[in-house]
Amino acid sequence: MPLNEKDVPKIQPGDEDWHTPVHTIESIVRSKRASALDGVCHDIPFRKQQISNIIRMIEENSEDLAKAVYADLGQTDFFVDVMDTKSVIPSAKNILRNMDEWTKMKKVPTNFPVNIAQPVFSCIEPTPRGLVLVISPWNFPFYCSVLPIIEAISAGNVCILKPSEVSVHSSKILSELLPQYVDERVVSIVNGGVPQATEVLKHRFDAIMYTGSTYVGKIVAAAAAKHLTPICLELGGKNPVFVCDDADIECASLRIAWAKYTGNTGQMCVTNDYVIVVEHLRKKFVDAVIKHILQFYGADPRKSKDYGRIVLARHVERLADLMDDPTITVLHGGKYDVEGRYFEPTVVDATAESKCMKEEIFGPILPIFTVPNVESGVKFVRDNFTSKGQHPLSLYVFCKNQKTWKYIADSIPSGGVTVNDTVKNPGNWNLPFGGVGTSGMGAYHGHHGFTFFSHMKSFLVTNNLSSSPYDPSVWVIFPPYTDAKMTMLKAIIKLPDIWFRMENFIMYVVMPVFFLVVAYKNPGLVDAVREFNINTIIMVVGSFIDWA
Repeated sequence: MPLNEKDVPKIQPGDEDWHTPVHTIESIVRSKRASALDGVCHDIPFRKQQISNIIRMIEENSEDLAKAVYADLGQTDFFVDVMDTKSVIPSAKNILRNMDEWTKMKKVPTNFPVNIAQPVFSCIEPTPRGLVLVISPWNFPFYCSVLPIIEAISAGNVCILKPSEVSVHSSKILSELLPQYVDERVVSIVNGGVPQATEVLKHRFDAIMYTGSTYVGKIVAAAAAKHLTPICLELGGKNPVFVCDDADIECASLRIAWAKYTGNTGQMCVTNDYVIVVEHLRKKFVDAVIKHILQFYGADPRKSKDYGRIVLARHVERLADLMDDPTITVLHGGKYDVEGRYFEPTVVDATAESKCMKEEIFGPILPIFTVPNVESGVKFVRDNFTSKGQHPLSLYVFCKNQKTWKYIADSIPSGGVTVNDTVKNPGNWNLPFGGVGTSGMGAYHGHHGFTFFSHMKSFLVTNNLSSSPYDPSVWVIFPPYTDAKMTMLKAIIKLPDIWFRMENFIMYVVMPVFFLVVAYKNPGLVDAVREFNINTIIMVVGSFIDWA
């Protein structure tokens, strides 16, 4: 893919000709609400076709999509193919493979005494929530827009997508392409900034998926609360990396440097925000990180095709302000160019009072926080973040001892934990992806996304239509409640508890004794079972029944 900027059409963030007029948003919501009520997406083959069309959209327009990502983030093939645009395709195909199973009505046990009126059965059926709003971020402009849409469609919903106004090139091309491939009744797009977001959030939705900052997440949550709308908030936070006494330094430094700098130049909600390293390993670790930065990008990362850009000039200024701090020591990097949206891969020594340790960095600055031991590192996180409900979206630990990494994971609440690696946790669609506390609520990806966008409707079906007073289920349940009936009812209610108390006794004492008695009375049974002589087994069992 060409890196020459003249090949990429430029749109300025201030250009608003492609924004959705605020006064039209109400009619868009009304139209999609009507589609949801009509059940346009309830048919399973129709859902599959829409998802297949989105896959085709990505495949047929991959070059244009890649140019848009490059214009917004300076990212090239690796980011496009592995992290953002094309990474949607295997996730979508996984959903297509499993949709038939996920959408099935599934039987569940009917407990006693609810099941007294036999025959009766219970089941759960995933049903569409209805109209879904997806508000996506700028740092993964396609993945975080398209994947939630696919998961919402897989569950049978109709969607409105509000992409970020910051990643202007990606949002604009997505707005042009998506209506060409997906039925207009299924997805509509609302483009724009704060006015459009404010207007769309005034309306009632049946579920909202938001990815972005904690600050805006609170606004979305407040808007959803007015309509009691369920929400999935995928936010962020200060994700610590623990480098423990027994860590493999070469492995840890390689993977931490890759995640922090190649991973969208630190502009990821799951990126390792800062490193907590034990004191005796600090110098070795820092030297290894700097070595890998030079191996990855050379002496001048600005010239490397593998190093991206910061999304906006004002974000570069924000990062520069974090560096204007007497409490930090620059160990590597620190150069930046506001107009070029460039910030060099940077490593700093930091203290608990450093500005970069007070807020999520969201950029290529890696603070090193040195502690005497792992327990001190855990205490730092708990005192400064956990105690305030500021839980990381991702917690990383480089450690060989399971007892140690489990101690860290148990001590620090987090959305997810990755041991001896970085930022790959969300790539496993079998794992729920979501935060806790200020890093979010709810989860999606794969079946977990299907579940969030579904209402699990419960069914209890009784095929016993008896009204006879001689039917025990009728006699016990319906008035008049005589003393005899109440005594019977109380005894029936206690039966499950009695069974659960005696279950182990029956399984491990009564049943073995029973089989020993059978074997003693019928010596040929053991040999018959060993040889699987079915005729002998039947004869022996029959003779035992006669004896009993």
